[in-house]
Amino acid sequence: MKYKALFIDVDDTLVIHGLEYLPSKRVSQAVAQCTKKGVAVCLATSRPLYAAINIIAHLNMKGLCILNGGTQIYDPINKRMVRELYIPKGAISKLLAYARKHHLKIGIFDGENNIDLPKHLISKETGRIIGFYLPEIALSRVDKVEKDLEDIMDVAIHKMLSWDKKYGWIDVTNGKATKLHGILEVAKRLSIEPHEMIGIGDGYNDFPLLMACGLKIAMGNAVPELKAIADFIAPSVEEDGVATVIEKFILS
Repeated sequence: MKYKALFIDVDDTLVIHGLEYLPSKRVSQAVAQCTKKGVAVCLATSRPLYAAINIIAHLNMKGLCILNGGTQIYDPINKRMVRELYIPKGAISKLLAYARKHHLKIGIFDGENNIDLPKHLISKETGRIIGFYLPEIALSRVDKVEKDLEDIMDVAIHKMLSWDKKYGWIDVTNGKATKLHGILEVAKRLSIEPHEMIGIGDGYNDFPLLMACGLKIAMGNAVPELKAIADFIAPSVEEDGVATVIEKFILS
């Protein structure tokens, strides 16, 4: 099978979790060879642009990148956003009210920066919002919060773990702003079919990423539920699993 595009999650997939990390030498070389072969290499990450731009530059990426969980698509060649999706206004007050009622921290993503909302603003509607985030949710509560928020119409809920895996974290976006929707939009722009795409991820929010792609890859360090739907389990991020995938399925 000749694959035409590769969609890669960032944290704990392409790099060890943390803003200071860049892809290893082996992974960087594999990505460069992949691009040289004409395969579109695209990020599909929950990171905003400011937290992903160093990786995009380091890898000299040409493929359209899905950012902030699918809310934005970034063109690294022309250095501009080609699509942005906002949370429907009707959902904003409900999200703020839920956070206030349950004493949850909340912040917004305005397209460029994450902004923690002070308590005196929690009850107010703000302008156009690309994403809400609820950080530092006790692990014992995160599944209940996720289920409650799923009742709000026209939004997508993305559950994750904090970097130290001590807390839950939930991102809320437009209902059509998931990694799956972002990948399908990129595929449309590139005129490629799902069976021609490889998706690689590790976390709960990578279910949409894998489901959008013909070849589903879970990292060795992925959550068990993601491994259960994968076609192939790659080595862990510490073992350069992304490079293994490229070497096995694209370069060989």
